[in-house]
Amino acid sequence: MIRLRPTIALPLACVACAPTPQLAIAPNILSQEWQQAPPPLAGEAADSWEDFASPELATLVAQARDRNVDIAIARARIVQARGELRLARAAALPMLSASAAGLTGERSGGGTAGPLNDILSVGPEISWEADLFGGAAAGRKAARARLAAAVFDRDAIALLVEAEVARAFFDHAALGDRIALVDRSLDNARELERIILVRVREGAATQVDAGRQSVEVRRIEAQRSELVEARRHTANALAALTGEEAPRFAAPRAALGDLVLPSFAPGQPSDLLLRRPDVRAAEARIAAAEGNVSQARAAFLPRLTLSGSSMIEAAAGPVQLVTTLGANLLAPIFDGGRNKGRLLVAEGAQHEAVETYRGTLLTALRDAEDALAASEEAERRRQLLAATLEEARRTASLARRQFVEGAADLQTVLDAERSLLDVEQEHALAVRDRLAAIVTLVTAMGGWPV
Repeated sequence: MIRLRPTIALPLACVACAPTPQLAIAPNILSQEWQQAPPPLAGEAADSWEDFASPELATLVAQARDRNVDIAIARARIVQARGELRLARAAALPMLSASAAGLTGERSGGGTAGPLNDILSVGPEISWEADLFGGAAAGRKAARARLAAAVFDRDAIALLVEAEVARAFFDHAALGDRIALVDRSLDNARELERIILVRVREGAATQVDAGRQSVEVRRIEAQRSELVEARRHTANALAALTGEEAPRFAAPRAALGDLVLPSFAPGQPSDLLLRRPDVRAAEARIAAAEGNVSQARAAFLPRLTLSGSSMIEAAAGPVQLVTTLGANLLAPIFDGGRNKGRLLVAEGAQHEAVETYRGTLLTALRDAEDALAASEEAERRRQLLAATLEEARRTASLARRQFVEGAADLQTVLDAERSLLDVEQEHALAVRDRLAAIVTLVTAMGGWPV
């Protein structure tokens, strides 16, 4: 009968005592198609920001990619994750160090006279812990997954920043168009004010008519001031997004009419698993959490440490080489529940990572459905307002002509002019919303196809 020594049998018995954690399972996407039908494609599907036919937009997006603060912070986190991975890899390698010691011994012959025996010991020391149960490998797996998550986080932040640049650019262009519309309306209102004053002098109009038109001119001027302020705020937002100082930033000039509305193929719901960087990051964090669980479980199991050292001793006599080798097999016996607590923390973090992943999936699907609906409805509004705009222009022109000829009163003209300006403003906003809807769709689907 073979008997194990207690120093060996006790650590090996700990293998059977290590608890088995209950890990959560990551869900999958069950939806096969979109509830909201994708809008029909007008041409070849776009694949970059350049497909909006605006070199200024492409330049701003490239500048934001290089200089945006949030993207730079995400890059720094990747560097930190690489350092953590290097530390995890180093944990599996032997540790080599050098030592030196100097001793002063007794005098030769044991007397009070003669030189002292000086002893110098120098040599390397090496130690290595064998990864018997995969604890170090689990640490490396967790570190690699955290590095992957950091890379996906950077991609997700970059996509959001690029989308914000595009939206701010479209806002800036729309505000420029709206200011131009207000300027034209203001010129018409001032011309009408001049006509009314002439008619007042001729007795064909009253001071009430002149006062009402003067109020209308001031109202349009106030509206223009609001639009100018909003455009300045949008330019400042572009400066911050592209890493520029607002006082030094000059927003590029752009008009909505110069932009092209690109088509975009949304793909299928399951494509989000591979295309959305935030989903990929959440998935990587599940792998990191599972590595932490395995590492925490390995703490219950024995650890084998091998060590060795070689010392060269030089004294008054000949040089001596002394080499020692050793091995220690250690296992925890009583730790006050520390290992159990660490395992529970790691197990709970894995469950949390799975639920976070599930929440990210649900958010991604919701974002995609919202973006598809926004794209379709924004196009419907743009078409309706484009048809309404032509009618509003004809009505305003007819009302002005009739007023000059004396066939219509001032209120009719004011109502027609206000209606035209309102429709023109709404049409500009609809065009902007249609462009922004494409940006939202690109973001919801995880970026441009590659």
